[in-house]
Amino acid sequence: MNLLELNGVSKVYGSIYALRNIDLAVERGEWLAIMGPSGSGKTTMMNIVGGMDKPSSGTVILDGVDISKESAKNLTAIRRDKIGLIFQQFHLINYLSALENVMVAQYYHSLPDEKEALEALERVGLQDRAKHLPSQLSGGEQQRVCIARALINYPALILADEPTGNLDETNEGIVMDIFKQLHRDGSTIIVVTHDPEVAEEAQRTVVLEHGKVARIVAANGEAAAYYEK
Repeated sequence: MNLLELNGVSKVYGSIYALRNIDLAVERGEWLAIMGPSGSGKTTMMNIVGGMDKPSSGTVILDGVDISKESAKNLTAIRRDKIGLIFQQFHLINYLSALENVMVAQYYHSLPDEKEALEALERVGLQDRAKHLPSQLSGGEQQRVCIARALINYPALILADEPTGNLDETNEGIVMDIFKQLHRDGSTIIVVTHDPEVAEEAQRTVVLEHGKVARIVAANGEAAAYYEK
């Protein structure tokens, strides 16, 4: 059963197509990677899937709802309730502890629950750093706080934009191990990345070129599909 479907999605800025007639389906529990050179449309696709932008044409069905037709207010609620966002830049609040940064996400969803937030930090191995400020955490630890924050409301979709882009090799390995466990637990994950080693962990990799799906590669390296649109 599909959690996400993009049907004929295009995004046009003036006369420039950032995305052109994208068709893509993502099953529940699937791990998908999106790759492509700069300017290929990766960020535009992520913003549309994440409800942060709307397509110029086409539909985006997330968990049975066409989010391409929703109001800005409803999109905010959908992001809050359905999507866990993880960015390359950590976007932590500097004067709040790791625990408080996780609890902020709870505040916008329902009510802050310190015990639940501590459990989220424990899932990413940071329960002993709960009271530390972002400035007292390494880059890898800050990214793990971001993952805990994204998971706290049990999202239907985890959407990560270059989640290892600012990390050294050791911390990249730690973060990828967390993603592997999330996938084993049944999470649906879409990762936008430039790193082939990160993409290799996904079940399928969508390669964008000039705003089009150039090819879709399965985990075994074989072509899953080819598009010319």
